[in-house]
Amino acid sequence: MRMGLGLFKIEDFVKAWSQTVNVRAPDAFKFRMGPLAGLLIGLFLVLNGDVVAAQDCPSKKYKRSSQTPIVKDMVNPIPSEDDFVLPMPCGGRLVLRHVCVPISSLLDDFQLNLGCEDCRHQDQGFMEAKRVAQISGAFTPDDLPDKWRRKLIEIADRGDGRCPVPDSKNPNALYYFIGKYEISTWQWQTVMNDDCPGWDKAFESDDPRPKTNISWFEAVEFTRRYSQWLLENQQSLLPKFSDGRSAFIRLPTEAEWEYAARGGHQLTDAEMDSEEFFPLKNRPLSDYAVYTQAGAAKPPEKLAWIGTKCPNPLGLLDTAGNAAEMLFDAFRFSINSRLHGAAGGFVIKGGSYRKSRAEVMPGRREEMPFFLENKAFQSNDLGLRVVLSAIVTPQDRSRMLEKNWAEISGQKRLTRLSPDSTTDAFDPDQGKDFIADLERLAESATSVAEKKKFRSIADFIKYFDQVSTEKQTKAIDALIWEALFAEDSIARYAARCPQLQQELETMEDLRSQPLPESEVESLRRSITRLTEQVSDCDVAIDYLAQAYITVIKETQQFPRAAIDRQLNQITMVPNLEKNLKSSLIAKSKVFRDHVWLYKEMPESIQPSIIIDDIVTALAN
Repeated sequence: MRMGLGLFKIEDFVKAWSQTVNVRAPDAFKFRMGPLAGLLIGLFLVLNGDVVAAQDCPSKKYKRSSQTPIVKDMVNPIPSEDDFVLPMPCGGRLVLRHVCVPISSLLDDFQLNLGCEDCRHQDQGFMEAKRVAQISGAFTPDDLPDKWRRKLIEIADRGDGRCPVPDSKNPNALYYFIGKYEISTWQWQTVMNDDCPGWDKAFESDDPRPKTNISWFEAVEFTRRYSQWLLENQQSLLPKFSDGRSAFIRLPTEAEWEYAARGGHQLTDAEMDSEEFFPLKNRPLSDYAVYTQAGAAKPPEKLAWIGTKCPNPLGLLDTAGNAAEMLFDAFRFSINSRLHGAAGGFVIKGGSYRKSRAEVMPGRREEMPFFLENKAFQSNDLGLRVVLSAIVTPQDRSRMLEKNWAEISGQKRLTRLSPDSTTDAFDPDQGKDFIADLERLAESATSVAEKKKFRSIADFIKYFDQVSTEKQTKAIDALIWEALFAEDSIARYAARCPQLQQELETMEDLRSQPLPESEVESLRRSITRLTEQVSDCDVAIDYLAQAYITVIKETQQFPRAAIDRQLNQITMVPNLEKNLKSSLIAKSKVFRDHVWLYKEMPESIQPSIIIDDIVTALAN
């Protein structure tokens, strides 16, 4: 038996055990093994689960579809030291990956763009057109078990994308945990059927495939039963709060799923927004997705086992193709960068093995009915992935939430009372609060005259609110385009100036060489012209940098949310050529960073720093 690190195999254990009890090894899983089977499975998971073995990617071993699967195939075929693990019935495990949301407080959230542009015909953009969404997490580092918190710190120390090192005194990120794989048939049976597949019968080739042919209601019931099992059997391993509230398992929201599927905190804003998929690093999409490739005579015959492809930047597998995945959210149209008010069926994401390349992009979304004909809707290519989450208002967070709210509401009051505030700086949210107060006063008024007066004032404020919002939007747009033009011009001059300087130095070198008299005068004129151009170039860059800083200063009169909203609108203009869109995203990111840097440290916004930042960002 090979017991070395990473070399232990359950087949070897079974073989040795079967020889001891005089049973043929190939039949070892075909009779009732009783408690010993649980011991074997548990020992296998303990010894083999947390070891990082060298993996081929995609794994070639799964091409032998006739092989007999083992527990690892149903649980964690591609283990990593960065996995987070929860136990399941029958010695199984749920393997999770952490998703970090870099934010500044419990009431802050992270803004991202969801949807896609190239995964459906333009006349159906109402399905998944780009839109702004927000995301956060349920857990601070202090909410997590000690082992998990230590692991997050270790990962952050090695480098964890945009995720900062966990700090219990000043939470600068929140977390949620999402399934590394789709729920396998074997995992489903252990939770839903109260038996342990493989204990008294051989594992079957379908056991490691994603569980499908289930309704949305059954998926929710799976999360309820598994959460209940954890609370009854392994509660000490769950993140928990002081008032007896514990973490629980549920389906992911659309924002949680898409943020993680795109690569989450391992990607920059530009990478997240400029690609329909995460960066493939010169690999074909087929290394990451099980789907029907262009030109294929027919789709793959069936679902692949979980974990047969390469992981995404966050370490998740099978988010593209294989089984489509059902989400917690009701489907709503995507209209004008927001979700429409009508709620329909449930959302599915990721596409399945029957879908084309465009249909497995993470921004693609489809609506499925809760019911079809006379029963709950099911499909043999639709499964699920789960998240570990929790309530966000536990009792031990009340003081921190109140503090965060006081800071937010205090900033609003200061903005309203500031002597420097102008009509342009009017915050529409404040108007809405005031309107709500007036409408409440109108309802409680005792006389018709008072009701009419309050409602008349409320109508005027609504009109003023609308006019102010439109005026504010136009003013912000003008400033943003002025800044983006300045950035583009600075980058162009910064590239051209060294070229002119090099040409001038070359001309100067020619002066020391013997030349015909007819060429001397031409050389002199060229040197004079280039000297002026070099000087003009430097003056132009300095002028543009000063103009850019002036724009940054003028943005300080507007609410941050309004500026963010307009920056996002600019980068989501439909039908933009890909390179132009990437350039807009990069320039918008630089401008956003400079606006908020000036707010925090105005002394840092100097021409030399501005020019450096712009040139570096736009050169990448």
